[in-house]
Amino acid sequence: MQPTGTEREASTTGERKALIVVNRRGTGGRRSLDRAIHQLEDAGLDVSVTFSRDPSDIPALVRQLAPAADLVIIGGGDGTISAALPAVLAAGKPLGILPMGNANDLARTLGLPDSLPEAAAIIAAGRKRRIDLGTVNGRPFLNVASLGLSVEIARRLTPQRKQRWRLLAYLGCAWEAFHRQRSFQARIRCAGETHELRCLQVCVGNGRYYGGGMAIVDDAAIDDGRLDCFALPKVPHWRLLVLAPALRRGAHRPLPDILSLHGEAIEIETDPPMAVNVDGEVVETTPARFGILPKALVVYGS
Repeated sequence: MQPTGTEREASTTGERKALIVVNRRGTGGRRSLDRAIHQLEDAGLDVSVTFSRDPSDIPALVRQLAPAADLVIIGGGDGTISAALPAVLAAGKPLGILPMGNANDLARTLGLPDSLPEAAAIIAAGRKRRIDLGTVNGRPFLNVASLGLSVEIARRLTPQRKQRWRLLAYLGCAWEAFHRQRSFQARIRCAGETHELRCLQVCVGNGRYYGGGMAIVDDAAIDDGRLDCFALPKVPHWRLLVLAPALRRGAHRPLPDILSLHGEAIEIETDPPMAVNVDGEVVETTPARFGILPKALVVYGS
């Protein structure tokens, strides 16, 4: 029987071997990384650390080095963790996270602290849980996949802007994107119903947070066995400003302007075809078929 919820690692004889792979590019928190590593070592873990200057190398590093480890720890942001996900799944090892990005939405979803030593303490204590994964066109993802405004934001959110402005970069890019984004026709199928509308943005979430702390919906959880979807129709600028607080909190279901859905499978077609942002990286296109893999990954979290 698969365990559910938060659990503690069973005690074992001998040291647990921890592989840490750190994205050196576009990450923060380097000063406290050493303290986090020492904390893991003090807890009895046999730690091996590998640094990568090119995030695209991280999946290959995980595939190469994970078989010799008992757990895999990724140091980086949401995009780094998402890129490493297929390799982590193939290795079949629990995933630990040292949040070193700018948004750290997955860490926020999992209730992890921003402090690297505090995040390391959760791993050292062996506090694990099983979480769901979403899929889009067969590709697994952790948090949120979206199209429309989010893709335009991602294209504007260069590493240089993130490094200089941190979370303020998301707000600036969002404002720029809204003034340039054109609406598109979307057909969304969920729970046996089809909805057609003109949209500025469509989001499908497995986790809870995205875009620097926005909630996909206010009761979303990364282990609830469902996908949550909302579609933002074309609205005047003033109306978006009115809707923005509710959208940030995920409190949009009562609003007549917003289409809000949830289910185990969602299909989205658009005219014209649209790029899809998956956990912060633009890697898919519509038509997009979304599914859920319940309790598919063991992670360290609260």
